[in-house]
Amino acid sequence: MEHHEVRVNNNVVTKSNILIDANYKLTITEQKIVLYLVSKIRKDDDDFKTYTLSIKQFYELLGYKGNPKYSEMKKITKNLIGKVVEIREEKKLKQMSWLSYVEYNESDGSVNLSFDPRLKPYLLQLKREFTSYKLKNVMELKSGYSIRIYEILKKWQSLKEVEIPLKELREMVGATDKYQEYHNFKKRVLTTSLKEIEEKTDISFFYHEIKKGKRVAAIHFTIHSKNNIIAQEADVITQKDDWFESLYVQLCVLYEKHNYKLTKDVVERWVGLANKVWGKNKYIEINKLAQQSFKIDNIKHHIAFITHILKEKVKCIENGTSHHQVSVETADKKVIRKEIIPSWLEVD
Repeated sequence: MEHHEVRVNNNVVTKSNILIDANYKLTITEQKIVLYLVSKIRKDDDDFKTYTLSIKQFYELLGYKGNPKYSEMKKITKNLIGKVVEIREEKKLKQMSWLSYVEYNESDGSVNLSFDPRLKPYLLQLKREFTSYKLKNVMELKSGYSIRIYEILKKWQSLKEVEIPLKELREMVGATDKYQEYHNFKKRVLTTSLKEIEEKTDISFFYHEIKKGKRVAAIHFTIHSKNNIIAQEADVITQKDDWFESLYVQLCVLYEKHNYKLTKDVVERWVGLANKVWGKNKYIEINKLAQQSFKIDNIKHHIAFITHILKEKVKCIENGTSHHQVSVETADKKVIRKEIIPSWLEVD
């Protein structure tokens, strides 16, 4: 099937935190069906409704275009009905289906879908311990792992950080039988989610590994709102390589939007300079500088500009003066006017 960009309105997904923490494995298509239906629940509903969509609307919702293929749609919903969600609550393990009923009306080209009634406590009339987010933040994601990581981090967004045992994280995102080698899990789940969430949602995150001996035992996430990223403070950084990879992926996304190609050598140079200025907070501060620089008009080479700012700040430190006198706002006029940023500053 051919895919196209899915456009949705401001529907809001609201789940109990217990359901956010549940264990299940759904395909990206199945997740989008469930989340769309959840977004149709109103906060004052006291019972589930049967949701009716035209087959064409349902088809387009899943990111397809062209004439709907009934056989394909029926296969998707049949598989979804068989998928189990496991919920742990009060020393009980509950297993239930997401959907209890699907009905295709071929005469008028529509489909009816109903939630399993046992999901009511986790989706209806939630007063406390729930997580909400706009549906549009996940409908453009291409990885089911990205959707689950996004949901989990939204739950913890107000606290700005969370540490999750690796085994539990695998269960929550549905990757217990895939990517058994950690480096594969890191590449396919963590790094993919980091890039997608940075590009397409309202939050971004850093992560680092918590090790017991040589084995990765847990993942520590630090979560930032896109709206407040400039004001964020970094926590103590204990795993430099993990933070560097997170920073590099986020900066690549930012610079690619503005038609720049950023190399690891450049970012490594920035980190070395920034370490002399901010120490443990260097990763967040570099991200701030990069974000701020794109708000300034007429900068001819944004990569070289950051290098220049960092070098000037280091000079201040070495001279015993405050590096705060050099900033994007104070340096831009001088740098732009005199055009003192040659291309070699990019890597030197």
